[in-house]
Amino acid sequence: MKKTVYRIFFVWEYDKEEKWLNKMSAEGWQLIKGSSFRYLFEKGEPNEYEYKLELLDEEPDTLKSKNYIDFLKEANIENVGKCRNWIFLRKKTVDGGFSSENKTLSHIIHSLRVEEIYNASRNMLLLLMAIGFIGNLIISYLPESDITSFFNGFFTGLGTSAAVVALILLPIMRRNFKKIKNYIRELYIIEGV
Repeated sequence: MKKTVYRIFFVWEYDKEEKWLNKMSAEGWQLIKGSSFRYLFEKGEPNEYEYKLELLDEEPDTLKSKNYIDFLKEANIENVGKCRNWIFLRKKTVDGGFSSENKTLSHIIHSLRVEEIYNASRNMLLLLMAIGFIGNLIISYLPESDITSFFNGFFTGLGTSAAVVALILLPIMRRNFKKIKNYIRELYIIEGV
């Protein structure tokens, strides 16, 4: 028996998504195909697989990523879906599942990659705000007309929209930064430092 579930997780909620996939596995629903918000499950044995999400450096269709996915296959880790640079991995629990020793380090690496995405987005938003400000500054020196009025509104909207999106992202990414700090503390505790 198969079922499709539609659920939205944001890029910074990968740990929630992993927990949800493993909870579904505990209920006997095994993911056979995952994508951005659509999950196809097949009824199987409870806890048959353990699931993990991984953010690749490149798209899954590139040679580097394909080689990495082939390497994972050799370790009995199956790729069951993708969403841009994210891949959905599963491993049979009878084979030991995913190593818990490396989970903290894996979470740090994962969170740092999410941080890179945020930094690139932040830089783009800052650029858009600067374009909006400079555009309005230039327009203010031009004589009043329908065209200057249009561009004044355009640049104001551009700068304001970028600022609003940046303000929305700020608390979300602060949480991600706190996660990174907590994972690093956890790593120190595990290592006994």
